[in-house]
Amino acid sequence: MEFTPDKLETTLMSPTTEDGAIEDRKYTLTHSDETGMLFLDIGEVYNYSAINQDLRDEVLGKWICPENEPPILLFYVYVGDCDFEECANRYKIFKSHIEMAIMAVIYGDSVLFDNNPELVNSSIYIKFDSVVPAFDSYEYYGCVSDYLM
Repeated sequence: MEFTPDKLETTLMSPTTEDGAIEDRKYTLTHSDETGMLFLDIGEVYNYSAINQDLRDEVLGKWICPENEPPILLFYVYVGDCDFEECANRYKIFKSHIEMAIMAVIYGDSVLFDNNPELVNSSIYIKFDSVVPAFDSYEYYGCVSDYLM
C-alpha cells in the first residue's frame, strides 16, 4: 500500500505545536476502511478515543530520548492475544502497511523535521506486541530520512 498525502488528516492536540519539543510527543494513527483516509493525532498523550477497540489496528508512536544518545522514533502495533493463525494474519497485515504508516506520520509532522533537521537521522523501531512469541518483537525500520517525501 502506498501513502497518498491528500488522504491524510493531521490534528495537533493542544498544547502541542507543529515545531514543539519531541519529548512527550506522541502519535496516534488511525484510518477509515470505507474512505481510505488516515487520521494522525499529535499530542502529549495518545488519542485513545480515536482507537477502535474491536479492531485495534492503530499505530501509536513516540519519541524516546536516551541520555547522551540520539532520539529514537518508536512505533507500537497490537498484533494481539489471539491464536497463532489470527496473530500471523494480523502481523502480516501490519507488516504490509507499516512503511506507509511511518511515512504518514513523518509527512504529517513535517514541520517538526524542517525545524529540527538533526531528527532526520533518528532510528525507527516498531514494537509488534503479541502473546505469540513469534510475533512479539522489536524491528528496525531504518531512519526518518528513509521516509521523507
